[in-house]
Amino acid sequence: MADNKVRFGASNVRYAVEAQDGTYGQWKRLAGTVQISFEPQGSQNTFYADNVGYFISNGAASDTISVEIADLTDQAKIDLLGFIQDETSGLLIEPVTSERKPFALGFQVEGDANHLRGVRYGGTLNRPSEAHNTTTDSTDPDTLTIEGTFVGKTFTINGEEIAILGAACTDAGDTHAAYDKFWNAVPVPGTAPSNG
Repeated sequence: MADNKVRFGASNVRYAVEAQDGTYGQWKRLAGTVQISFEPQGSQNTFYADNVGYFISNGAASDTISVEIADLTDQAKIDLLGFIQDETSGLLIEPVTSERKPFALGFQVEGDANHLRGVRYGGTLNRPSEAHNTTTDSTDPDTLTIEGTFVGKTFTINGEEIAILGAACTDAGDTHAAYDKFWNAVPVPGTAPSNG
């Protein structure tokens, strides 16, 4: 199996809302994604003894995310940002105290040898920043930038509870089966891939 030398072409971004019982709904597309980036928030701590670095601990506490997207669908605003569809007025409204539901985010990245599909768990989003520009002799679409945080979720793996921030698989080798079934349902560590 060849390893990737380069990665490119983020696509196929999807989300699945987490229910109160910890299960996930079906994947829904976040079409029009321009860029997606994760920034680790964990820190490395060095404990010194005997005048040297005696013990180093690494934390993967959380990730912040930034997604640049062409636009959010009304359904995504309802699912991820707590918007409400007002049946009386026909307006899509954003309550001041909107409740943000946790969700899993899936994405795909192309590679020169193998494609990768990844998922992050325990995400919530902030309100997006947006700008609306006038048109000129050429039309450059405006985009939204959405930021949020992923704190992970606890799964049972081999009888042990482990907090997991994210997971990934490629279309080659031992992870090929997980790659093929990735979009059937949100991958759950410690559980065989879903047939849908």
